[in-house]
Amino acid sequence: MNQTMIKMIDIHKSFGDHPVLSGVNLKVHKGESIAIIGPSGAGKSTLLRCINKLETIDKGAIEIEGTVIAAKDEPGYSVAHKHEVKAALAKTGMVFQSFNLFPHKTAMGNVIEALLTVKKMNKAEAIKIGEKQLARVGLADKADAYPSHLSGGQKQRVAIARALAMDPDVMLFDEPTSALDPELVGEVLEVIRRLAEENMTMLIVTHEMSFAREVADRVIFIDGQQIVANASPQEFFDNPEHPRIRAFLEKML
Repeated sequence: MNQTMIKMIDIHKSFGDHPVLSGVNLKVHKGESIAIIGPSGAGKSTLLRCINKLETIDKGAIEIEGTVIAAKDEPGYSVAHKHEVKAALAKTGMVFQSFNLFPHKTAMGNVIEALLTVKKMNKAEAIKIGEKQLARVGLADKADAYPSHLSGGQKQRVAIARALAMDPDVMLFDEPTSALDPELVGEVLEVIRRLAEENMTMLIVTHEMSFAREVADRVIFIDGQQIVANASPQEFFDNPEHPRIRAFLEKML
């Protein structure tokens, strides 16, 4: 039986009078790579941000590896104890479109910051992990470089190394390539592709259709605040049933 890593039950979320998610249900199994696509403003990023509690839900429940981290007006679900929620959230790594690196810290300094402050690790141990993760994203030689001396693609790979250093069970990528120049997109997608080959559980909000087709186990299409499709890449791209999906793909492909 495939372990369920993330479960979202009847998720509703609005910003003021503007509903963003209405009745979203989603299950993510261990080792799955899921591409989340859809038009701008469809709620894709909000969905990810609800999973790690950067946004609070208005209704529904969210579980990470069986721990209820959020629940509101959802019968049968109540939020776990604070320290259990914290432990569950620590198992998710998040990579944003805008890198969010500390400009005054080197690549290594950025990668080990949370190991030192959150995990209270000693520096030598943290640096060992930092070296391993920077090598994993192809930046072993950039440990001492500051963000201002790195390309956008390198910055994003440092951000991925930083998330991986915390040893997450699930990685959330929020449009990881949308802030990059086209020629730098490939190097970041290559890192994500390798993580998929290692069976890292991943949710990836992306506009890169060929990448979604090639790397994802499933494609989730969000439009009109809801999941309109939840299908294999082949089914989604080759036989889109829904007119909204067809219209979207015609624009994108």
